[in-house]
Amino acid sequence: MAERRLAGKGPGVSRSRVLRAGAPFAAALITVTLMAVVAGAHHTDLRDPNDTRGRLDVMQVRFRHQPGPPLWTVITFGEWGAPKMWDRGYILVLLDTDGGTGAEYYLLVRSLGRAFGGSLWRAHATGPDSYLGAVPVKRFSRRSASVQVGLTRLKFGGSRSFYRWWVQTLYTSRACPRTCQDRAPNGQPV
Repeated sequence: MAERRLAGKGPGVSRSRVLRAGAPFAAALITVTLMAVVAGAHHTDLRDPNDTRGRLDVMQVRFRHQPGPPLWTVITFGEWGAPKMWDRGYILVLLDTDGGTGAEYYLLVRSLGRAFGGSLWRAHATGPDSYLGAVPVKRFSRRSASVQVGLTRLKFGGSRSFYRWWVQTLYTSRACPRTCQDRAPNGQPV
């Protein structure tokens, strides 16, 4: 069987020979592309133990910080819906942008009766906190809620080029008459 010669490649250069020679380069290109896609996802997942009573005991926080605005997905051990969370349950994502001991901003997820709403707040040491506007909230299951905010809506202190975050849930019920609270992580902020 005669090998098919490639036009313009001169005598003796076959298609299979070109493919064999180019295979390592193609494999390297595919590897580099896949590594860039995986590295570009920038997910940070945080696990939290089953350590608080109530429906809003945090099990996991999934954090996506690229591409686009940061997105936090809070997953709890218990299930919950908007009617049962009305005036009983809240999820907060606290953001330290200034390097102090507390948060300068927080995202609040709360029940609106039949659905969930999100808002961005500026925390103040004295006096009431300032409402800065709405933020999107999505639910992917009866145990989770996702909230997102663009960093351009936040002010960073001095030459600070990063921020720290943590999640806190608040839930009041018969099982939690004095408000069950959970914080993730339990120690230092992420």
